Amino acid sequence: MIRKCTIPADVAAASLADGTVLLHMGTKRYFSLNETGAEIWRMLEEDVPVAEIPVRLSASYEVPIADAHVAVVELLASLAEQELLAIEAE
Repeated sequence: MIRKCTIPADVAAASLADGTVLLHMGTKRYFSLNETGAEIWRMLEEDVPVAEIPVRLSASYEVPIADAHVAVVELLASLAEQELLAIEAE
């Protein structure tokens, strides 16, 4: 289970009309987020507890919390794999 996520200092984010683009300044790799991914990223920037993110997504998009939880975990894992996020597990 993911306890906390930290955005590395060398990751920059730019909001677009339909999502967000992340750039790792060290690796020069970028990652595009759709609208839902951008909302998750915004919550991470606002230090929303990871456990709260699926609850908020469920309410915003009217999807089951279990589905929102899976989507959040998958996105966070992808971001960590690209070194765009540091994950602390419990």
